Amino acid sequence: MKMFCPNVDTRFIALFGNPLKQTLSPLLHNTVFESKKMNNLYYPLEIQSFEDLSKAIKTMHIFNVIGANVTMPYKEKVIELLDGLDKSAEQCGAVNTVVTTERGLIGYNTDGMGFLNSFVETFGLSPKGKTLLLMGAGGAAKAVAFAFLNAGVSKVIVYNNSQSRAMSLVERVEKFFPGKCEWRPLNNKPVPPEGVAEADIIVNATKVGMKGEAEGQSLILPDSFHPGQFVCDVVYNPPETKLLADGKKAGCKILSGDGMLVYQAAAAFKLWFGIDSDVELMKRTFRNYFGF
Repeated sequence: MKMFCPNVDTRFIALFGNPLKQTLSPLLHNTVFESKKMNNLYYPLEIQSFEDLSKAIKTMHIFNVIGANVTMPYKEKVIELLDGLDKSAEQCGAVNTVVTTERGLIGYNTDGMGFLNSFVETFGLSPKGKTLLLMGAGGAAKAVAFAFLNAGVSKVIVYNNSQSRAMSLVERVEKFFPGKCEWRPLNNKPVPPEGVAEADIIVNATKVGMKGEAEGQSLILPDSFHPGQFVCDVVYNPPETKLLADGKKAGCKILSGDGMLVYQAAAAFKLWFGIDSDVELMKRTFRNYFGF
């Protein structure tokens, strides 16, 4: 097997975030690069501070880095380092994709649409008219909230420990969708059963359940679910979190974060290179990695 060796013409894509030990983005993108015989390399950089992120962003052009993905905890903080925002990022106030252009570094958000596309493909229906219970208030949560509000959900109920972060999300939503979003405190406890009962769609947009972080934990008690609810997680490693396992046992329809991973990656690929990625190859690569 021929080994890929970067050269002076290689164009790089970086992933900025922390932690990154469990990320599969390099595997997905580099597999597509190889299949398309592209002289590109995608690599992760664990960024320890905002100061380090600033240095990395400002030196991208020096090292032939033509684009980047941004993940926790920098999706919101990175905005002040960019030259402009696409409508998707401007609306939700979070960036997961950076593209070098003639206008400078432009931020996009492909997370929300990636998650929505995965939801529609998996369940074969629109979320229009449904109530969304959203756990979390960070960049991923904001992206999911706006994608589903744009798709017509009737209401978004945000559960989060931090009032300031939650109100930041609610106030941003209020500008575009008045009266459609409210915050309820978690107080370091699970979502109350009566709150779960209100929801048609439940989405975890926190790190709870992620391998190496809060694996084996969930923000919803197992007996709080109701058959027919749609239980979703942005976490993709492990592919079935405790939240999803509990929901499945209760007769709910479940959605792992792998779909969001693949579809947001494909959208970012198109922004960087102007051509389509290979969604089916990415899906196969993900399944092969986990052995299913």
